[in-house]
Amino acid sequence: MGRISTVGKQIRHYRKAQGWTQAQLAEKLGLKRSALGAYEEGRSEPRLETLVAMAQRFEVSIDTLVIGGAAQPMENAPRVLAIPVDRDSDAERIAVVPHKAAAGYTQGFADPEWMEGLEHFSLPFPEIPQYRTLRMFQIEGDSMLPVPSGSYILGSFVESLEGVGGGRPYIVVTQEDGMVFKRIENQMDEGGELMMISNNPLYEPYPLAPGKVVEVWRAIGYFSTEWPEAGGAVQHAINALRDEVRAMKSAH
Repeated sequence: MGRISTVGKQIRHYRKAQGWTQAQLAEKLGLKRSALGAYEEGRSEPRLETLVAMAQRFEVSIDTLVIGGAAQPMENAPRVLAIPVDRDSDAERIAVVPHKAAAGYTQGFADPEWMEGLEHFSLPFPEIPQYRTLRMFQIEGDSMLPVPSGSYILGSFVESLEGVGGGRPYIVVTQEDGMVFKRIENQMDEGGELMMISNNPLYEPYPLAPGKVVEVWRAIGYFSTEWPEAGGAVQHAINALRDEVRAMKSAH
């Protein structure tokens, strides 16, 4: 199977963003499901009138649908994602963005060729939402301890800033600061900003203007080759066991 065209990827992305199956979107557009599948897989190209109807359904411009769009703040324009796919099954795969690629990501995340240059894989675990677009980012620094520096954060793409907040952890991408891993409190309803909060209390929270955000991924898991430091009740139990062993040795 050849490379899927940009328009095919965009149709598939916006269809999934609306939560529609191929059959549901085909019915809305008056198409056969097989025809829509051919468009998404790059086996054929839709006519102009079909593109117009799709753009209206997705509420995007035809330019965005056909060639993608430049990075824009999330609240001002629909996000256009470059998504690696399995060439045999057309299933989405999870791109891995290592720390060394973080700087390039802010320029290449909308470029299909740049994204396909990254490592990508799939996860068969039933707990992983297969219907969502997922990506994995490596983080550096100690601001989110006990998540260790060097961990890989698995994120689920967030369509709108309105849905972020609640103190949950996110990967946030901005053009100025690149990628950051923080918890977010959303103060936009009050005319405010997004408060970026670290797990580590040594780091003060700071505000981020919504207009600076170009991508957000909700953290749903992480992978690390380092175990978090024991703390709280666990550390108390370890200390008590050590004291008990020392007492036993002293008694002998």
